[in-house]
Amino acid sequence: MRMKRKRSSESGERKEEDRLSDLPDEVLQHIMGFLPTKQAIQSCVLSKRWKNLWKGLTTLTFTSFNGIRKYNRYVSHALSNRDDSIPLHNMHVKVFNSTTPKVLNNALKYASQHHLQKLTLVMDFKFKKIPNSFIPIVINCKSLTFLNLHANFSRVPLTLPASLSLPSLKTLLLSNVIFTPRDDDNYIEPFSECTSLTTLVLEYSTHSHSTQTLCISNPSLSVLTMENIFYWDTFEPKIVLSVPKLTSITLGNIHFLMSYKFSCTCTCDLPLLNEVKINNNIHIESSIVLSWLRMFSNARTLTISSRTLNSLLLDLHLDTLKVQPPHLAKLESFNIEMDSRIMISEDELNMVVNSLVRNYQTTNVNVIKC
Repeated sequence: MRMKRKRSSESGERKEEDRLSDLPDEVLQHIMGFLPTKQAIQSCVLSKRWKNLWKGLTTLTFTSFNGIRKYNRYVSHALSNRDDSIPLHNMHVKVFNSTTPKVLNNALKYASQHHLQKLTLVMDFKFKKIPNSFIPIVINCKSLTFLNLHANFSRVPLTLPASLSLPSLKTLLLSNVIFTPRDDDNYIEPFSECTSLTTLVLEYSTHSHSTQTLCISNPSLSVLTMENIFYWDTFEPKIVLSVPKLTSITLGNIHFLMSYKFSCTCTCDLPLLNEVKINNNIHIESSIVLSWLRMFSNARTLTISSRTLNSLLLDLHLDTLKVQPPHLAKLESFNIEMDSRIMISEDELNMVVNSLVRNYQTTNVNVIKC
């Protein structure tokens, strides 16, 4: 960890210079912030200069250790010995089956009391149900601007409350979660109180039963990504969008059939929408794709996977479309991500583009090989 160089003195003698240790504390602490906290703490043995440097870290990263007892002990040691006068900006915690709730809760309470801004929690549990006693602590951390809750997809999802009240939150990433409806109301609206939210990423489960409607309602949201959404029952789920400032939406799926239907409460169907990306690796009915495109008709850039496009082609060939294609009057760029396993001719591509794009002659059509 020491960087040394030879320097000649006036007498001609060469002396060793420790360039790394000569850096200011703030610079060294910034560099140490990219290390797992365990390694940052171990730097204290280098010299007196390094003994207390780690205590001023504004980023703490707790990942895997050799033995869960050591992990719990390191988390507790780092928090109890850190300089309390310094805010904590970023915390990344991987939670294991044997991580005690007390250790996790204490870590989150400490972070909340020190104005935490960014929190990533990766839950790698081996039992059926993920304990969620830490959720109220997270929701009460009003300083958060970034939150990533990632539960292992192979386990039962993490249950979140019906509403997340985090007024400073700008970016929210949720993986393998479900929301608890209020009383018997199956209309859930979890994001409306995150009044600063601009980016929302949802992966895997968001619905728990057939009568539940998910309303993505937010006054400031501009980027929405929904990937690998699946449902615990066999039904056609409902998703309502109330996001007047949405500029970008991505719908991705490599595992499950995307059969959910969208509706929109915004005037003129998402008036600020600029970019739409639909990437589906499983067959989906053309009527569903067309219903999405009808709602996304204000888009200027559209990117579609060739497998999604293939479902449209079949019905166009047979003239069996159940829904009339929308004319994407504002479209400037049409991108097709071409899977080498899907054979689509140039004539077929032209047929699809011509059926969707009103200003076909001036639209930029790009074929991207994947």
